[in-house]
Amino acid sequence: MASPIQKPTRRPHAKTRTGCRVCKSRKVKCDESRPSCRNCLRRGISCDFNVAAPHESLSPAQSATSNSAGQTPIGGQVSSPSASEPPPVGWFSALDLELLHHYTTSTCLTFSTEPMARNFWRVNVPRVGFSHLYVLEGVLSIAALHLARIKPERRDELLKQAMVHHNASSSLAVPILDNINSGDSVPLLFFSMITTYIAFASPKESNKLLGISNGVLPEWLFLFQGMRSVMDVTSVAYNSMLSLGVILDSGRQMDNIWEMNAQSEHEGLRELESMITRYVKDPGKSQELSQAIDLLRRSFAIFYGNNYTGEQRLRGAFMWLFKISSNFVGLLRDRDSEALCVLAFFCVLLQRLDYNWWIEGWGVHLVARIYSVLDDGYRSWIRWPVEEIGWVP
Repeated sequence: MASPIQKPTRRPHAKTRTGCRVCKSRKVKCDESRPSCRNCLRRGISCDFNVAAPHESLSPAQSATSNSAGQTPIGGQVSSPSASEPPPVGWFSALDLELLHHYTTSTCLTFSTEPMARNFWRVNVPRVGFSHLYVLEGVLSIAALHLARIKPERRDELLKQAMVHHNASSSLAVPILDNINSGDSVPLLFFSMITTYIAFASPKESNKLLGISNGVLPEWLFLFQGMRSVMDVTSVAYNSMLSLGVILDSGRQMDNIWEMNAQSEHEGLRELESMITRYVKDPGKSQELSQAIDLLRRSFAIFYGNNYTGEQRLRGAFMWLFKISSNFVGLLRDRDSEALCVLAFFCVLLQRLDYNWWIEGWGVHLVARIYSVLDDGYRSWIRWPVEEIGWVP
């Protein structure tokens, strides 16, 4: 009688229980690399090894207490964490639920006064966030920034939470931006818009200035350029979404008003253009500067016109950021003095929009930064915006 076939014996091995909690929840092997395991790096998410130390230092009683508030999973099926360990990345805390509630009941209403636009921010954006996590992370970040202004006693906690969610949102979205397809176009547009609000609403302390390496220009100036690129590449996909179509139609109407609006003469801008014509000898650069000034005249005409709503004035001001050329932005990036003088005039519009919580303080802050890098000769070029804003050097 043939002997029964014996099953191959598994080689004995020691199991490890020290892998990151993301790998544990996914039931995959963790290589335990620090500060982030390779699985988390490959998926573009934050590994919890870098926050494991504080949890490991807690006593069992403290650990149980820290988890008593409960956590809520978002997305796929994830097994519930035990009471003795903190939740894995991808789970949202009671504070995050508070932020989502605050966003839908308060923050979203501050972006527009138009009912359809408010409905878009309140309903459609969070709904997309439930299937595209980088949108939801952005929503929580801007809500934390808004709540930090309303509740100053919790400011430090909320600003830290805003940065955590903003970093998580960016780490998920930025890799997709290199290869946009129709399925990602609408969520990426939402991400771009929310990130621009975050850049405006973030603290403006000099040591935390969201800007490029020279510390003068704000991040939002370049985000407008990136948002325009996303809209240009995938504009067809946006029309398939009714609520977004309403928003885009409003934008197109503003663009038509912009194009048909006659450039009104402005004494300060006329004097600036005269100085540029006199001292800038490079024809190409002179043309870029003059074009930026002409575009700014249109923004001033709409902003100070009598027949426009507050919403249209806001959009009219920011149309300038959409319309300026990439060459002019390059001059700003290079800290070109004449280009910075043109930007200083835009600061007047920012200061007039100070009643928006996310813009508050930017007019004074930016004109002060520009003034600090100009020499005495160029400082005389921006005398009008400095006086109009009411800032004292």
